[in-house]
This record gives sequence, C-alpha cells and structure tokens, in this order.
Amino acid sequence: MKDVARIAGVSTSTVSHVINKDRFVSEAITAKVDAAIKSLNYAPSALARSLKLNQTRTIGMLITASTNPFYSELVRGVERSCFERGYSLVLCNTEGDEQRMNRNLETLMQKRVDGLLLLCTETHQPSPEIMQRYPSVPTVMMDWAPFDGDSDLIQDNSLLGGDMATQYLIDQGYTRIACIAGPLDKTPARLRLEGYQEAMARAGLTVPEGYVN
Repeated sequence: MKDVARIAGVSTSTVSHVINKDRFVSEAITAKVDAAIKSLNYAPSALARSLKLNQTRTIGMLITASTNPFYSELVRGVERSCFERGYSLVLCNTEGDEQRMNRNLETLMQKRVDGLLLLCTETHQPSPEIMQRYPSVPTVMMDWAPFDGDSDLIQDNSLLGGDMATQYLIDQGYTRIACIAGPLDKTPARLRLEGYQEAMARAGLTVPEGYVN
C-alpha cells in the first residue's frame, strides 16, 4: 500500500479509503490511486483487513461424513446462504476420524472464522478442551444428540416425527405399518422408533414380527 501511495502521490490512508470506499475521495485522486494499483498489480491483503476489522467474513463448517446425502444437501444450503451474505465457507470433513476432527477444529479456530457450524455424532464429538479455548467464537451444533454444551443447537424432534409419520398412515386406514428407524445405537433412531411404537399402541395396533428395522 505504501508503494501505491508513493506512486499516486497521496497518503496511505487515502489509498485505504479508495480501496474500501469508506470515505469520499475526489474522482481525480481516485483515478491516480486506481492507476497506481493497476501499474503495481496490487491486491489488498485479506489477512491484514481481517486483523484490522477483527473479522474474516468466513464461516467454518465441520461434518463427520460428506457422503451422507442429508449432509450434502445441508452443506449446499449453508454455502448458498454464506455467498448471499458476503461470507466464504471453509468446509472440513472428518470421515469419522476423531483425531482428524480435532485437528480440523483447531485449524478452523486458528483461521479466526467468524462462526462455526458443527455436525457431529454421539460417537464422534469435538474435544471440549479445544472448544473452551475459543469461547468467543459463535458456535451452532446441528443434528447432534445428546448435547450438554452451551452453544446453540439445531435438532429435529425424532420422537414427534416418528409419531406423526405413523399417525398419518393410521389415519389413511393402514394397519400393518413397518418402521425403518435407522441404527438403534443412535439417539434419533431410538426416539423415532419410540414415536412409532407410541402411535401404534395408541391406535391399538400390534407390530408384526420383522416390521422394525
């Protein structure tokens, strides 16, 4: 920036105002600064700007498995939302590796992301020690149960979902209803199955053998 200011014959603060467009600068001075920038192929430092403003305009996102169709759709929506608001998304995939998860989490924090989205599982959760070292980073947990931390949490109601889906089929006149709840070592799957069983019991329907998976 000093070289741009020297060639344009202005102060570095004037160059900064022209680049950031945060204060009025005459057209003549702006033209001189733009010409100097072009002649030097100068590009403003995003790092320097982020340090000055104390923000990077980036959001970190950590997921446990990018091959999961649900996660893929979710990432697409997050990336689109970031773009529409002038943010960049830094995505890390842990592939279910706890060591990789914690290293990626540390990397995102060190990159000074403005916020963090975590999609974890009961068996793969980030290190509490790492989270405690960066208490000022806004963090949102997504699709994670159970969770005992202080961060915001976005989670579906699997118990109610299982109940409502089953009740809908009952209302349509079906009586032999099966349930594919998912891996029962996961809390959402167990709650989904519980909702199904509650709706069936409420309607006085039995669950045939082999109808639960």
